[in-house]
Amino acid sequence: MLIKSTQLARLCLTLILLAIPPQVAAETVKTESAAVKLEAVKQALIDLALGTEVKLDSAAYLDSNGALHEASVMSTNTKVRGIRVLSYLQEAGITTARVDASMLSDASCPGFRPGIRREATVRLVLDPANVSPNRPVGDHYYNELLALSEQTLLASLAGSRDWSVKPEVHYANAYQAFVQGSSADNVPYRFDIVLRDRNPADELTSRKQRALYHGARASRGAFNWVAKKLPTADKYEPWPAESLAYELILIDRATEQPLWSQTLPLDYPRVERGYSKDPLPIKFKRQVQAVTDRFISQVTDQMDCYAQAYQLTPISGDNKHMAMNAGFVAGIKVGDQFLLSDDANIMDRAVNPAGLENLSLAQVVSVSAHSASLRQLAGPQRAQADLRNLIAVHL
Repeated sequence: MLIKSTQLARLCLTLILLAIPPQVAAETVKTESAAVKLEAVKQALIDLALGTEVKLDSAAYLDSNGALHEASVMSTNTKVRGIRVLSYLQEAGITTARVDASMLSDASCPGFRPGIRREATVRLVLDPANVSPNRPVGDHYYNELLALSEQTLLASLAGSRDWSVKPEVHYANAYQAFVQGSSADNVPYRFDIVLRDRNPADELTSRKQRALYHGARASRGAFNWVAKKLPTADKYEPWPAESLAYELILIDRATEQPLWSQTLPLDYPRVERGYSKDPLPIKFKRQVQAVTDRFISQVTDQMDCYAQAYQLTPISGDNKHMAMNAGFVAGIKVGDQFLLSDDANIMDRAVNPAGLENLSLAQVVSVSAHSASLRQLAGPQRAQADLRNLIAVHL
């Protein structure tokens, strides 16, 4: 009895699969499935990119032999805020991905992925632009005012759904950082708090306002000069009011580039001089709280328009996994999938030939408070040293 060719092929395939250990066979099927999904995501990104406004830049030059060389690069001003695969579909035997991509433009910032928090450290900066960086203000010093600003920022963000912050830890050297450091030291962002002297005259726009300001300042200066000449008068003279500027800067710790900054005025009030050091004035504390609330609202709105990407680092002695600087505090869960790329602007990759070839698909296999371990499922294999140049975008 003859066996049809299709039946023979199935029999051979069955014998081959029986000869392969079950674990290896399952891993092979899983890898092939991930590769199919990655290709589907790439095609979906290309379709999205072609539906946006594409810019073509061309360049040409003549070499020493007179030959003309031309190059063209396509790009798009549209950025991806986040990518989410809703489902995988089979269409005519081909796997396609139904993708929901939050697009960013100048007119629309839809917000980032729900449940994700941004992690940041807080650093205090004594501004060298001051005459004395830690000069006295009333019967306090700049470092005390900075400490108040830090405490206020930390307290205001303690229960935030958008941010998780902690004071930056300073280590004496690299060895101490290695021994005593933790993954919490490698979060993606840092807030820098800066206080500096402020000249109120710089804020006046009209000549009349400036004249009145300088006249009042000259009168106060003359009164203070006379008061200091009187016996023991200077001992009871109130601490003068001070004009300060409070600047908050958000830094991308991977590049040390500022992502957002804002400066608002603070006015330290005129207070009576006592026999002992007084607490910081209540009026000044309320000002710091109000300014901090404004800062938080502004930076949160601004970062809704900034694509979230995480840094990767190799795991020593492990070629199959990599570490990411975000964990369950940031909302990362086991099973979450990420696109790995060397460029956060994936749309520029999608509109260029072969631009998506370096994309990889990875999945979270373990999570700690401030870090996660990823396993690559599909895409080109890279050396451990090259992982530091990649970023992970939530899929």
